[in-house]
This record gives sequence, structure tokens and C-alpha cells, in this order.
Amino acid sequence: MPTWKRREDWVGTEVEDHLVMLHLESGRYVALNDTAAEAWRLLETPQDDASLVEALTEVFAVDADRCKESVTTLLTRMVGLELVEPVA
Repeated sequence: MPTWKRREDWVGTEVEDHLVMLHLESGRYVALNDTAAEAWRLLETPQDDASLVEALTEVFAVDADRCKESVTTLLTRMVGLELVEPVA
């Protein structure tokens, strides 16, 4: 199970009910919903999937198995957007 970390080339700010992220080099931006924003905050320090699931189930009223599926999907999307990367 990999450990994940934030990429350093993104900055973000709260706008209404989303965390809006800006890629410093390309100018690309994404808006993260509550769940993705909480995962981003948790990834301030490197986390593995199980740690993210545990923390997110404490914040949101969600079953651990469903949360695990959602975290897998979320991390796949975050990797695709180049928001996070595995710790080397």
C-alpha cells in the first residue's frame, strides 16, 4: 500500500464551499469538494490509504468499506490531476 503526499506545485484557498487549487506553473485549477478538501488537508503529512480512510470515517458519517472505495477513487483522480504522488 503506497504512502501519498501532496505535490508542492499547488496552492489553494477556500471559495464558498470548495477548496480551489491552482497549479503554479501551468495555471490549471481545480475545485475540491468537502471530502477531497479534507483528504488534501490530511495529506499535509504523508498518509497511506488506511490512514486516510480512518481519518475520513471520523470526520464524515460513512461506512469504512465505502470510504475505502471512495479513497481509492479519489486518489486515482488526484494522481491524474497531479495533485498527489506516491512517496519515493
